[in-house]
Amino acid sequence: MSLRKLLFACLVVLGMSGCMDSHGEPASELELGVSEAEATATRIYATEASLELSFETMGTFETRNGVRSLILKATANRYLKRVFSFVPDDAFGTANIISERRFEVVLPVGHELNTVLSGLPLFITVETFTGTPTNYTAKIEVYPRFFDFRGTNAVWIDEKVDPVYVRNGADVLVYRGRADVSAEALTVTAPDGAPAVAAVDADSYRLDWSYSTVEKAMDPTTLPLTFTVYQGGQATEQKTARLVPRVTVLELTTGDAYETWPTPSCELAVFNCYHSQPPGTTDFAACGTYRQVSRCSYTSDICQVVPRVPLTLTSVDASSLEPARVTWNVGSNNGAWHYLETIAAYVTPQCTQSPVTLQGVFNQLNWPWYQDFPTFSEGIATNRAGLSQSLLLTSNYYGDGAALLAAIDAYAGGGEVQAWLATQEVPCHNCHEFNQFAVLYYPATRKVVVLRGYTGYDS
Repeated sequence: MSLRKLLFACLVVLGMSGCMDSHGEPASELELGVSEAEATATRIYATEASLELSFETMGTFETRNGVRSLILKATANRYLKRVFSFVPDDAFGTANIISERRFEVVLPVGHELNTVLSGLPLFITVETFTGTPTNYTAKIEVYPRFFDFRGTNAVWIDEKVDPVYVRNGADVLVYRGRADVSAEALTVTAPDGAPAVAAVDADSYRLDWSYSTVEKAMDPTTLPLTFTVYQGGQATEQKTARLVPRVTVLELTTGDAYETWPTPSCELAVFNCYHSQPPGTTDFAACGTYRQVSRCSYTSDICQVVPRVPLTLTSVDASSLEPARVTWNVGSNNGAWHYLETIAAYVTPQCTQSPVTLQGVFNQLNWPWYQDFPTFSEGIATNRAGLSQSLLLTSNYYGDGAALLAAIDAYAGGGEVQAWLATQEVPCHNCHEFNQFAVLYYPATRKVVVLRGYTGYDS
């Protein structure tokens, strides 16, 4: 028997006055005060056609046929003929009718409970004797949630404990909560199932559980976790809260469950976040929930996420390059002059019908605006090494092109560059003047930067 369950037995047999608190000290040593929690909804409802269904929001743990299980109880306004619980393509848990209008869902701890707590919806077929129609499917979602907060107001505990994607060896699932307090340190203790606590910033803390520890923290639901604030090396204040499994979503349909609630695919925002993280990143909580990130972790091709479209260029803000442009223009005189026009920038679609090429990008430029450009064949197509051929992008007596290129790299993301460069002499009385052109394409970020200016010198 776990320590948590042993203490639960102690509470039942001896009563609260005969047991110690979660630190093994008398509960009166640090005053916890009275509950400050708002009234928590005890039932969640859904109605479809002639059926009204409700679930008790808080589940309880019992031992059924020798197996510890989470029990979720529901009530219907119609006489029940049949109930059956499942997830897409698989029977899951057990649904039992316990009276004419009441049923329960039993989820054994371990794989089945972890699967549901990690964000997979559970479907329940509900067939009734009366009403029109008589066949329904319910969808529920269950997550760990804090409630029954008691003690100091100095600690704020987020109700939510949500599944997130964090690589830790073979395991990638973490249940994460949050607490806010300005303190030297914060500890969270429990007879079983205490989380790993880590400071996020000066006044917030991350609370992380594995599945096995979060299950112990919830079972039994009657025992709280204790949050202790430390200042000057001493425990100064405490707060308690209970962590319980709670039904947070209930929906009902008379249609096909798979059509009403299709399994989501990888979302574009999550894909972009996941695949833009630096190498070696292990914590992807900022990108979405555990299941949102999991779906994108197996998807490396953006074209599996968004449809293929023709190549186009969409204008994007390049005002951050203005200081570098102004700096490059400094230093013109009557003997040697130079000028760079406002820098334009664009982005290509994430998924195109054909591979993006430098000439394809060039052809998509807004030609009424760039009508003075030479043709693609009149310039040179090159890579990063060939940028040294451009007076705009090298340090010389006209301007600090190296600093300009560094600013463009920072803006566009650096890395591989495909470039089109051209120089075009123009008439100049007793002098030489050249129009300078550059189109830079950064495949990794799909950014396109267009430069147009001139250089000249007195003959």
